[in-house]
Amino acid sequence: QKIELRTSAQPCLHGFPMWYAEQTGMLKDAPFTMKFMLFASGAPQTEALAADQWDIGTMGTVPTMMASMRYGYKLIGISNEEAATNDIWVRPDSPLAKAAGAVPNYPDIYGNADLWKGKKILATTVSTGHYALTSTLKAMGLKDSDVNIVHMEQGQAMTAFNAGEGDILQLWAPLSYVAEAKKWVRVSSGAAAKVSIAGGIGVRKEFAEKHPDLTIAWLNIYMGILEDMKANPDKYVKPLLDYFNSYCGLELTEDMVKLEFKYRPLYTVSEQVREMETPSMLPASLRGVAEFMLSQGRIRQKEFDGYVKQNFFIDASFMKKVAQERAAK
Repeated sequence: QKIELRTSAQPCLHGFPMWYAEQTGMLKDAPFTMKFMLFASGAPQTEALAADQWDIGTMGTVPTMMASMRYGYKLIGISNEEAATNDIWVRPDSPLAKAAGAVPNYPDIYGNADLWKGKKILATTVSTGHYALTSTLKAMGLKDSDVNIVHMEQGQAMTAFNAGEGDILQLWAPLSYVAEAKKWVRVSSGAAAKVSIAGGIGVRKEFAEKHPDLTIAWLNIYMGILEDMKANPDKYVKPLLDYFNSYCGLELTEDMVKLEFKYRPLYTVSEQVREMETPSMLPASLRGVAEFMLSQGRIRQKEFDGYVKQNFFIDASFMKKVAQERAAK
């Protein structure tokens, strides 16, 4: 009897590989069966993890961090670098849209402190997108309290903004590409605010300890697809479009999906190990996110200190095993 591996995902590029593996029959010889679970964003995903509803999966940096801090969730890989795809938008008639290059040292942030102050921003809070937003405000010497942030899930925020609500909209891909198609103006992003945002591949601590072999088997399949996506992006445009539209219920075009490969750097197994083990790479990126959460009052100093002490719950051993198994072949 094979063990069921409950796999958690979002309607994002990083949720695609295991769905694709299942669709194409790649799991029939796997040492596990899979239950694929979709969540709107990282906050409900983390709540479900706390309730022991899933074992392994992918989330943004912020929910990955919260899950590690609160539940010992192990960070075992990087799904993608998503600083460029966590972005902030205005309508073309916004004063911000015309104010490019007004922030010293941040050429890709539009507007200035005076133009942003007091604006109503529709955002998915305690998310990686929220981190991009706060980092943008910080670049202008502002805090969250200087603007009016209204929490909404991504689809709801998109609909509300489209109907004329709010001044500024925080999105992440793939909805960013819908905003681009609507000719809305990107006024910032994580990349524009010069922060690194690494999407996390992670596993529930108890599952990893009880089933290290299954964790490695899952990761090996995930990484095989991720590396192929990096090497042959054209091959994956149609399947990814199918995932987004048919499975996740989005309405994207092929051109939008092509942008996923343009804006989201993906890492090979060897690159992943280097990122995880080099202090100035993934650990530095996670420290930046933790400092953001601390400044927001979302975590306590004691939690921050514990997170740093545990090296951000990074566990490169599974990725190294994947590398070893491949080398042995």
